[in-house]
Amino acid sequence: MNTLTKRAFVRCLPLAAAMAFVLPSVHAQSPAAPAPSSGKTMRLVVSFAPGGAGDFLARLIQQKLQERLGQTVIVENRPGASGTIGADLVAKAAPDGNTVLITNQLVVQAPNLISKMPYDPQRDLVPVVELGGAPLIFAVNVTKTNATTLKDFFDEVRKNPKTYSYASVGQGSIGHLYGVVLNDQAKTDLMHVPYKGSAPVVMALVAGEVQSAFSDYATMKPHIESGKLRLLGVSRPYGPTPNVPTFTSLGYKGLESYSWIGMFMPAKTPNDKVQQLSQEVNRIIKMPEVSAKLQEMGLEMPPTTQEQFAAMVNNDFKSWAVIMKTAGIKPE
Repeated sequence: MNTLTKRAFVRCLPLAAAMAFVLPSVHAQSPAAPAPSSGKTMRLVVSFAPGGAGDFLARLIQQKLQERLGQTVIVENRPGASGTIGADLVAKAAPDGNTVLITNQLVVQAPNLISKMPYDPQRDLVPVVELGGAPLIFAVNVTKTNATTLKDFFDEVRKNPKTYSYASVGQGSIGHLYGVVLNDQAKTDLMHVPYKGSAPVVMALVAGEVQSAFSDYATMKPHIESGKLRLLGVSRPYGPTPNVPTFTSLGYKGLESYSWIGMFMPAKTPNDKVQQLSQEVNRIIKMPEVSAKLQEMGLEMPPTTQEQFAAMVNNDFKSWAVIMKTAGIKPE
């Protein structure tokens, strides 16, 4: 198996890999009952560049937090180095409840990419709340296969060696890695074909350049509705695809992760401050105008407590370590 470099992996990992959409404008306001102000400024440190999904969510949350907390909240973009620049800043910040990290699953993947981490994400950061997420979906072109289940499709692949392929948004992307894991567990030889983004992946699948692909629901939706694509598996239960089985339910292990954005604080932040922020953000993302924007972006926000999000993050540390080892990714 070819070893993937950290550089190739990181190029394709941002949430844009799973979510190709135009971000709506941030302008909605709603009445709130502000809590007493601490008199200090809260910093939302975003490990993404301005303009992306994580940055958009940060600014949406920023407006609402200011209203609810009655204190100044600012967004500070600190992208780079597999998300470790922003994460390191927060990990080493004063644990006073006023410095918050907004990042994605790179925070749990980074230890497998970087040999000398400037901080320990499991020791130095505490998960607070998930802002939204979307699973990865495996789809096929109905004109290229008669398979209606993942088992049937893999049977076809095994009967026709070196014939079938799958697309992802690039070498080292989540879809690429999931394909590696499925090939290993299903004993198949699906050939990987990388593309530059979700839209090109879906266009290639619809055109029949590949028989199968990993992508997000929002990008595939028009072609699912037209009957051109069939969904065979999803990384986790997902509202828009209630009848699509999860990879786990089909017997494939280690494919439960998905693209998510969440909040973290310095590990020594008092628990009451962690819980307060978690609860406030949960209230915010349930506001009709906020949840509507999340849906526009193809994001789901399952109601989660701080403890549930922490458990999910801990599980992701373990599962991504296995996936990257299987794919041959080594820290640099």
